[in-house]
Amino acid sequence: MQLTAQGGNMVVDFYPVKYADNTVSDRLMLKIVTFMGSGQSKRYITKKDFQREVDSRINAYNYEVTDMHDIPQLFNSALACCC
Repeated sequence: MQLTAQGGNMVVDFYPVKYADNTVSDRLMLKIVTFMGSGQSKRYITKKDFQREVDSRINAYNYEVTDMHDIPQLFNSALACCC
């Protein structure tokens, strides 16, 4: 899922995650934040946090859903320091 802020300066992309054996995680999502076309951060978040963040950005900050990402991205353990 892609969320875009009013004005289009901030974009947040969320992708499902898959492991090397091609199983899709039922717990994690990859979150990528872009500001004015420049990548700011990549990290894994739980699906529970994903749902909270989507609800918050849409309902409180008027972000719009601008795309749906359904192709799982390969898990990278280097990004998994906090999950």
